Formats: sequence, structure tokens, C-alpha cells
Amino acid sequence: MLSLLFFFGNSLLAEEAIFLDQSVHSENITSRLEFMEVSDNAASPLSNIMELNWRKFGLSSLNFNFSDKVYLFRFKVRFRSPLKEDLFLVLRWKAHDLAELYIPKRVSPVQSTGDAFSKTNWPVQSVLYPTLRLQGNPGEEKEFFLKLKSLSMMSFPIELLDEVGLRNDLAIETGLFALSACFYLLMVFVAVVYYKTTGLKEFLFYAGYALCMGFSYNINFGNVYELFWPEGLRWSERINFFFFEIATIFFFQFIRKFLETKRRLPWLDKTLLGFLILSVGTIPLTFFSEALPLISRTSTILYGVAIPLILFAGVYLQKTGNGKLKLFLFSWFIYMILGYMSILYYFGVLSYSFFTVYAVPIVLPLDLVVLLYNIIQKHSENAEEKHNLSETLRDASNQPKYQRSKLSNIDVDASLNSLVSLMNSEKPYLAEKLQLQEVADRLRLTQHQLSELLNSRLGMNFAAYINSLRIDEAKLILESGSEKNILNIAFMVGFGSKTSFNVEFKKATGLTPKQYKESFPITNEFTNKHKI
Repeated sequence: MLSLLFFFGNSLLAEEAIFLDQSVHSENITSRLEFMEVSDNAASPLSNIMELNWRKFGLSSLNFNFSDKVYLFRFKVRFRSPLKEDLFLVLRWKAHDLAELYIPKRVSPVQSTGDAFSKTNWPVQSVLYPTLRLQGNPGEEKEFFLKLKSLSMMSFPIELLDEVGLRNDLAIETGLFALSACFYLLMVFVAVVYYKTTGLKEFLFYAGYALCMGFSYNINFGNVYELFWPEGLRWSERINFFFFEIATIFFFQFIRKFLETKRRLPWLDKTLLGFLILSVGTIPLTFFSEALPLISRTSTILYGVAIPLILFAGVYLQKTGNGKLKLFLFSWFIYMILGYMSILYYFGVLSYSFFTVYAVPIVLPLDLVVLLYNIIQKHSENAEEKHNLSETLRDASNQPKYQRSKLSNIDVDASLNSLVSLMNSEKPYLAEKLQLQEVADRLRLTQHQLSELLNSRLGMNFAAYINSLRIDEAKLILESGSEKNILNIAFMVGFGSKTSFNVEFKKATGLTPKQYKESFPITNEFTNKHKI
């Protein structure tokens, strides 16, 4: 809170004038302001100006930290010469209840801005943040007073800009968040298409998370909300929290599905489910301004606990056989760093800076791309199955060539026996990345010779042959009554994902792995009874 930043000092007039050099278009003037806590019920904050005890602020950003206090700031500005120009006082955070500009010897404000007013009544309307216009003659030094009330949780600076700085600022931020919004919509579209194609709920939860976070960040930092509802600024902070809480629900549900926590990590699943239920309970509270501090703290704590838990869970699952989580872990580690930076910012530990404030909304779309790729990768066929199609097409295109056999000088029976012996003794098919070239080299054959051998003698291509061996291996494990789950068995026998394993297993046996395992109740019961 600002009261914690006071240090003793007193003066009647602002000590030195603030000015912009000719080549400077913007400057953070927060540390040069003098301020004092005042009553919100006073007829005018300047009515007893001679009795006010002014204190120099000294820091680069303000932090109201959900305070209901009202502060009066004092500063003196020197206008540049020789041309007459307006300067602009920008309060670089959107959620301000009220900001009023006063000049000496005038008890009523000359300008007012903030959420208490429609944006059409702001003195400067074409900007993202509450902005006040400072007017004076060339070379004139003029004193101003700023009354500020905010329930904002954020740390934010007060900046002085000229016309060029204001235009540049608006162009950069509008362009940046317009691009970000397009990115969010693209990710949502791709996720919905995949959901329609696969029916997998991970894509649906991902789409909901991306959409709601996009809305939340644009309301928080962008200007789309004001374009559609310029009269509704008073509701902007509440609507921001509303979308953020819904995004949190989608987020926890997505992680539960993506990491399959219900089956693989029950303790984490119950924890995330508890967080999800708590987030659902906060949604009705988002429509009450008095509840926003509680909602903010609750969400911050939930994310602060959940982010490292999810990272550690991902590391554990990756080490136990899920090799496709490496990219997810990398992106999640980056997300954790940026997330904790935001959390420290929300709690007032970190002060305002462009990177501190905008890193998460800027980087999150890129992180969403990586996350979407992880979902697609998780549920795509593994490398061998992708190779299966190309093998089939290549074999089909090479059928005429088999009329001119590559095996004319090869002892086919001996080569086939060598292949079977290799597979039985060393079981190279248990390696997920096994390639046709590797096996051909072991048999001293070319790829074409091995491919023709498999097609002419076994009636299948290389990928189908390897998958058949993997299925046979999996059947032995399932028949033994092993307590290993289906995913671990899939990894053990060389498949890269549970989905591809299920597809190939059902193609070969007519049953899913789970159904096949359940068809051996006696073996499983005997194993369970004789477990040590």
C-alpha cells in the first residue's frame, strides 16, 4: 500500500518542474511526484491545501493493492517551447475507479477519467489507459494536482507523454494485442477442428482455455471491450475476472485429461479437481467488486501451487516412459517462470516494467502453440504407423519391380530364418524408432531386398511386421496377469502412444488391450492371490 512508502518531508509548492527534452516523447514521472492521503468525502481535496503534509514518492510505480484509500498527487510541468503543445498524463493501468485533475485556486476538477465514467466522456478517448490532457503555454511552468482512487491490484506507473509518444504507444499496443487476439482465435479454430475430427475432449478443453484467456487478456490490456461497450467500463474488471475464472476451470480440466491424472496420478487428479471446484465457486463472486481482492488472491495461490505440481508430475511421467512429454515440459517450465513473475507482480513484490506486465500475455500464445502440438503429438499415430502408410504406398508402387526380383541372388529361406532368429533373440522391435534400414543392415540386405522378402514371403510390409511382433509381445504380458497399466505396456513393447497401441491391437485381435486382459480372469486371479 502507498502508506507504507511514506517518508517524512513537507513543502508548500512542488519543488522542481518536470519537462520532456525535445528528443524525448515519454517519461515515467512517478518517482518525482509528491503525494498525500486524503478523505474521499471532502468537498474538494484542495480546500485545505495549506495544511497538507506532502511527501515525495520516490518509487517508479504505484501499488494500491486493492486499497479503498484516496490519494492526492502534486507535480509541476514545464511546457516545451517555442511551439504550443499539449502533454498527456497516462495512468498505465486500466482499472481506476476515479482520476481527477485539479489546478491551483480551483476547487472543482478540470478533467475526470476512470471507470466511473463512460469512455465517451474521457478527456482523451483514443487510448487504452485513463489519460488526462495537460495544457499550458510554451515555456510555462504549471502546477497540477491529481486525485486518484483505484481498487487495482496492479503496480503501475504514471507517465508524461507528448503527442508523438501517445500515438506511438497506442500503435504498438493496439497492433501487438490485435496480433495476439488473431493468434488466440487461430489456436481455438485448430483445436475445434481437431475435436470435431477426433472427438477427444482435450482439444475442447484447450479451445475453451485459449478462448477465455484471450478474452481476459484483451479486456485487461487491449481495447476490443471498449469498442463494443464504451459505456461499460465499470464492469470491465469484473468481466475480466469472470473470463479468467472460466479459463482456470478449463485449464485444470485440460491438464487432468492431457496427463491422464485420474488413472496415472490419482493424488494430483484429486488436487486439481479440488482447485477446479474452488474456481467454480468463485464465478458468482466476480460480479461483486468487493469480492475481487479475494478472487485475485485465491486464483494467484491456486496457480502458484498448481504450476510446479504439474511440472513435477510431467517430469515423473516422462521418466516412467512417456517420451513425448519433453516439449511439454520445456514449454511448461517457461510458463512457470513467467507465471511466478506475474504472481510476484500481483502481490506487489515486483514493480512495474514492460516485461513484467506483458511477458505472459505476449508469450502465452506461443506457449499455446507448443501445447496444441503436444496434444496432437500425443494422439497421433507413432512414427512406425506413419511409416506404415508410406511403406504400403511404396510397396504398391513397386509391385511391377518385383517382376524383376531383387532376391534372385539371395538365399531367401536363409535370410528369412536370419530375420526370425534376430527378432527372437534380440527383440529389436521393442525400440520405438526401429527403422527398415537398421534391420536390413543386420541381415546384409538392402532396404528393397528386405521389403520384397517381407511382402513376398510374409505378405506384409516392414511396419506391419514389426507391429505384429509387438502385439504378440503385448499379448504375452497381458496373459501373464501383469498389473502394469496399458500405457506402460504400450511403451514396453515399442509403441509410441496408447492410441496407436489400441488401434493396432484391436486390428490384430478384435479386442482392445483391456478387453483382452479381462478375457484371462483365472490367470489374473491366480497371480493376484500368489503375489508376495
